[in-house]
Amino acid sequence: MADADVGHEREALLRSLQAAGADFIVIGGAAIQSHGQAYVTQDVDITPARTAANLERLAATLNSLRCRLVVDPADVSQDVPVPAGYFTAAMLARKDVWNLMTVHGKLDIAFVPAGFAAGFDALRPRATDLVVALTSLRALVAALEDVEHSKRMAGRPKDRRYLETVGRLRPPGTPLTS
Repeated sequence: MADADVGHEREALLRSLQAAGADFIVIGGAAIQSHGQAYVTQDVDITPARTAANLERLAATLNSLRCRLVVDPADVSQDVPVPAGYFTAAMLARKDVWNLMTVHGKLDIAFVPAGFAAGFDALRPRATDLVVALTSLRALVAALEDVEHSKRMAGRPKDRRYLETVGRLRPPGTPLTS
């Protein structure tokens, strides 16, 4: 998918979340890109605030985006439709991670991003208001150091490749061992 297509979908998705008043922080690859780093991603990852009111707004937005559940993140074509009105605040609170396909592309919701058990509350103090990569929209974006820490903790091959490429596989200040 071309950057223009990814940007169009990303902007539409973020615009929907913002229009609903959802309180969230952009994390993952889109956050890395928003900090000016090279990273290939076609989805949007967010960590939302867990307040009851925010979960209600988020659930309503997800229902309006006609979400489908992605059962295999490695093969997003294998998604499962959900009934209208499926998402509620209580339903969202039951899981730490939701992998979804929306009418505007893939959305991953991580209430507990790797390395940040308190999710939104842990990332909020260092998050900054930035233009989200490939869009014209401003949103809270996790600090690059926090996103990289999360990627270290997740330890997936694509995360290790990125961290090796930018020379930050080890946390800053970690001594080299022989």
